[in-house]
Amino acid sequence: MAGMILAVPHSAFAHARMVRSTPVKNARLSQTPKRIDLWFNELLDDGFNSIEVFAAAEVTAKQRTDLKQGSATVDPKDRTHLIVDVQPLPPGEYAVEFRVLSRDGHSAPGRFTFHVLGSN
Repeated sequence: MAGMILAVPHSAFAHARMVRSTPVKNARLSQTPKRIDLWFNELLDDGFNSIEVFAAAEVTAKQRTDLKQGSATVDPKDRTHLIVDVQPLPPGEYAVEFRVLSRDGHSAPGRFTFHVLGSN
């Protein structure tokens, strides 16, 4: 029995992991990004993925003002790519918080921040 447990491939227990994003973590942008793009190391399932964009000061708040437009969608041409549009943002620090469901049924969360500096 112990041999059978050890024979299960390690990747069977893996969760989707974000491999890149636009904007990148800690980016300092002169203007609001039109959308948030996240890419993962596994194919994503439809319907159970989310992206929330909010002021970084609200990270621990019970109620946040979500600044995205519409729902996060998986790119049908690249099922590792999750997209959401963003409304215009004033200068400040913003957090992107996401949760994705990979095709193996595992859910994985994550968060990063970026800055909108505004034009001078």
